[in-house]
Amino acid sequence: MTGQRAEGRGKMRVAQKLSFVAWVGLASVMIAASPALADDACPAGTLGVSRIVEVDTTGGPWFGEPHGDRNLLSPGEVVLTFDDGPSPKDTRTILAALAKECTKATFFVVGSMVVQHPDVLAEIANQGHTIGTHTWSHANLAALPISQATQEIESAFNAAQKASPTPIAPFFRYPYLSSSKQTVDYLRSRNIGQFAVDIDSLDWRIHNSKALINKVMTGLKARGRGIILMHDIHKSTADALPELLSQIKAAGFKVVQLKPKAQVEMIADVAPPVTLSHVKSAVRRFKHQRTVSRAKRPAPTEAGFKTIW
Repeated sequence: MTGQRAEGRGKMRVAQKLSFVAWVGLASVMIAASPALADDACPAGTLGVSRIVEVDTTGGPWFGEPHGDRNLLSPGEVVLTFDDGPSPKDTRTILAALAKECTKATFFVVGSMVVQHPDVLAEIANQGHTIGTHTWSHANLAALPISQATQEIESAFNAAQKASPTPIAPFFRYPYLSSSKQTVDYLRSRNIGQFAVDIDSLDWRIHNSKALINKVMTGLKARGRGIILMHDIHKSTADALPELLSQIKAAGFKVVQLKPKAQVEMIADVAPPVTLSHVKSAVRRFKHQRTVSRAKRPAPTEAGFKTIW
């Protein structure tokens, strides 16, 4: 009798262990299959981040219309993106608005701007936003030889990663949304995601906060979801953002943050291209140095004239 009871208890313990193992396995599968959640809990009433989507950039896929997968985002989901920065005043105003709503964006930065304002780039990274690039000098890559286009691309990635305290993403957006078969093939070979636009704020043209908000909200309501394009170099955009985020929240839209599954692979020692702005800047520096040098030079004396002549 005692032996039977011991045997029964042993079977129960084995069954309990098997049940626990099965539960752990099921839970692991459910966690792996569910979308990633936002890293930090946000205060009640803020827009926040509804989910984080880790995207695979292998093969250089497109994101956004017309080539990207529309089903990347569910109905009612949006991705906030900003091009052309970082700009000390406007980018920081935008960062403050995003922080107030506890939400995140993707910044496609220009290499030459990063070199001028590395501290602002570091702030973007430290606040948990995603960083992609937008060429070195905002060049129209479709109009350049592929050797110059790749120089624009790679030097921007190098500048951004050098300034960022965290790994940047293998995300790229073409200036003017202008690509060529050669540039597309190159980014595919580099496993860099190519970003287009679903909803264009046209803030680069209208420079009016109210019109910007109306343009974005009209586009969102018509399309139901999408990647929104704005620029963090315009005061009107920075001024519009708090109200725009409020309206996005009131309309029931949810913000999704995109992050890469893998880091961008850097190509070292790619020098920035020499552009017209670089030449003008060098000329200005030369003229300034020459003026300073002349100002420091002592005025000739009468004895000096006699010696010279």
